[in-house]
Amino acid sequence: MKSHCRSKLVLVTLVSISLLGTGCSAQWISVALADLPVLVQMALNIGTLVTTLETGKQLSSAETGAIQNISKEAGKDLALLQVLYNQYKANPTATAIQKIQNAITDLNQNLPALLQAAHISDPTLSTRITAGVNLILTTVNSFASLIPQPAASVHAQVTRQRLSVPAAAELRKQWNEQVCGSNGGASLASCTVK
Repeated sequence: MKSHCRSKLVLVTLVSISLLGTGCSAQWISVALADLPVLVQMALNIGTLVTTLETGKQLSSAETGAIQNISKEAGKDLALLQVLYNQYKANPTATAIQKIQNAITDLNQNLPALLQAAHISDPTLSTRITAGVNLILTTVNSFASLIPQPAASVHAQVTRQRLSVPAAAELRKQWNEQVCGSNGGASLASCTVK
């Protein structure tokens, strides 16, 4: 009886590994490529928040420049990530995956550092820019959780927690609610991602 249970366990494990290696590999790239254009638009909109969120407080030129730098860096890193995903789709190699993982690591280091260095004095603007950056990073990290791992780390792949990746429509909704929100009851149309 124990032998039969072990056989079933081994079979279930092998099927799970097989599904993770094949079923998810095609899906993760499709999800990432569908969401990346929305993320790029979000990155560009961070730069426009300075002018669209009339909070009544005057920003210094250093703060404005810092916010523009966050926007440019996010846009540049996300554009690179999109190129790398397309390259992987055309030629799925371990090297291509490593380049994607390196780009995600850079994004996770660069954006928070730029955000912290910005020292945005307006609390409303700071909150909204932080929400935008966090939404971008959370989504990119959910892509990373879907990336297939090399065969040597199959155990890690089976046990690794997978984050839920929001669809492009859900990303837009979250951005529009968290970042654009409302300004005295009026929606900020120029801030929204469509």
